[in-house]
Amino acid sequence: MPFFSETAAAALAGRTVRASQLVFLDFATAPMRVWLGFGPLVAGGFTWSGLGELGSISGLESPLGGTAPVTTLALSGVKPELISAARDASAEVTGRSAIVSIQFFDDAWQPLDAPYAIMSGIMDRISIAAPDVDTRQVQVSVEWLFTRRAIPPFGMLSDRDQKALFPGDRGLEQMSAMQNKSTVWPSY
Repeated sequence: MPFFSETAAAALAGRTVRASQLVFLDFATAPMRVWLGFGPLVAGGFTWSGLGELGSISGLESPLGGTAPVTTLALSGVKPELISAARDASAEVTGRSAIVSIQFFDDAWQPLDAPYAIMSGIMDRISIAAPDVDTRQVQVSVEWLFTRRAIPPFGMLSDRDQKALFPGDRGLEQMSAMQNKSTVWPSY
């Protein structure tokens, strides 16, 4: 079954095809599904709450060339009560998954096909921003799944970490002395 068969059929028929992002945030106590349109939307078997012009996504790009960009999800026009709750919400956010999908619609804003995930990541931190005096924003930074791929699972490759994992192991004692060492090969 091809991807976007209804969307392609609508585009080939000359009908209007619209698109919007859907965002799933897996908060610890209450997972949230929102979209960047107005009102509730039923798509992919779930109901998504509309943020209208209050929500924004920045830094949504593919990780190319070994980079792992950070995506920022922002909610503007936040009440002061939510700001104080956001300051204490680190446990709700850190290490939880976030998925940004694209949803295609017909000219009457009825969903075509199923949502398609374009980014899957891990929420890192929540922060408060005030771009001007009257506006407050709550921002959640989302790291791609590849962000921490270069970090060893048990810390750094050092003598201290090795001995913490395996007391008495002497396998990495010379690691720091070898960082800038040149070796001539073959040696006679």
